[in-house]
Amino acid sequence: MTVEPIRDKKKVKQLYEYLLSDSDRNALLFKLGINTILRVSDLLKLKVSNIYTHTMKPREHLCIREEKTGKLNKIKLHKEMLTLLKDYISKWNLRYDDWLFFSYINPTRHIDRTVAWKILKEAGKKCGLESVGTHTMRKTRAYHVYQQTKDIHHVMELLNHQSPRFTMRYIGITQSQKDKTQKEIIL
Repeated sequence: MTVEPIRDKKKVKQLYEYLLSDSDRNALLFKLGINTILRVSDLLKLKVSNIYTHTMKPREHLCIREEKTGKLNKIKLHKEMLTLLKDYISKWNLRYDDWLFFSYINPTRHIDRTVAWKILKEAGKKCGLESVGTHTMRKTRAYHVYQQTKDIHHVMELLNHQSPRFTMRYIGITQSQKDKTQKEIIL
C-alpha cells in the first residue's frame, strides 16, 4: 500500500491529538517522526542518550547513523520538541540507556515497525485519513517543507535522496499536480 503525506495541517494536529488521547508514547513517536524526518526504523531505535547527556542536558544535535544509508544525520531539535521529550522522559522515569519508544509489554525492548504501523494506521482511520503508515511522518514533513520553501534540493537533502524527480514523487507533489490539472483544465 502506498502512503501519502498529510497535506492538511489541521489533520496533522487532529491525528496528533487523537494519538495523545490514547498514549503519550504514540503521540511522541508521531510528533518526533514528523519533526525529524527520520525513517521509522531509525526513530524506533532512539534512546534517551541520543537526545540527552548523562546529566540530562539536551545535546546540541540528535545524531544518528541512518540504518538504510549508513550516513550520519545531525538534527537540531526545536525547543518545543525538547520540552515534550523532557516531560515524557520524566513521566516514565526513563534512564540514559532506555528506549524512547519502549514496549509496554517488555520495556527492555523498543516497539517494532509493525506495531508502529498499526498504531498510525488505526489513528489515521479514526481521523478519516486513508493512506497513513509509518512513511507518512517523513512524507508529511517533507511535503510541508517543500510547500513552504519550494526548494526541492533542500527537501532532497533532508530525506537523503539523490533525485529531484524521485523526491517530488515521494512527497506526492507529482500526483497533486496531476490531480490539479485534471480538476482545473477541461477541454
